[in-house]
Amino acid sequence: MILAILMLQHILFAVSMTNTERDYHGYTPMDYDADSEADAVYQRCLSSLLTHAPIKRDDTVVDIGTGTGIVAFELASKCDHVVGRDISDEWLQYAREKAERRSIDNVSFDHGSFREPNVAESVDVVVASYALYMAYDEGGEDELRAAIDGLAALNPRCIIVADKMRFGPTQTTSDYETLPPMGTVATLLASAGFTLTAVEFITETVGVLIATR
Repeated sequence: MILAILMLQHILFAVSMTNTERDYHGYTPMDYDADSEADAVYQRCLSSLLTHAPIKRDDTVVDIGTGTGIVAFELASKCDHVVGRDISDEWLQYAREKAERRSIDNVSFDHGSFREPNVAESVDVVVASYALYMAYDEGGEDELRAAIDGLAALNPRCIIVADKMRFGPTQTTSDYETLPPMGTVATLLASAGFTLTAVEFITETVGVLIATR
């Protein structure tokens, strides 16, 4: 199930870019693509993101935690340029190869983390999908705040979080992760200067938040 295994893609994504060598326990980028395609919840989340994202044709969009570029390639048809950032050499190279095979030339991939996105150009929209919750899982609210502040420092007009988070009043039991409450994510986005303008519930633990300023 991809919701249990996705953490292997972005584990410790909120830490420094120097920690790029991760043990993926044999889980490959190809496995991730296959699981993503087969997972109904992931596909619903992706569809909601693409439907509701306020992206314009001339926008530059940062896809943080891009992984194999699934979201980046979908966004490429909607904007001028997509900047994909991740911490894994293997997954970034795989995403580049996919872009070449598909002849998609308005997507670029390089290293970057939440704290250090490594983006020099002007940014209009930031998308964080199935990655931001890792900051909370690893370091609680303080780490999540630092991650959101890192994205806000890019000065986008909009941040879109399509991710795992807790929408209900109780924490879903899990042996491997702790999900942030949706209210905490919204509060930290507000503290960074953004206003929550849309919420799409996918399941009790997956949803899409759109925050603008």
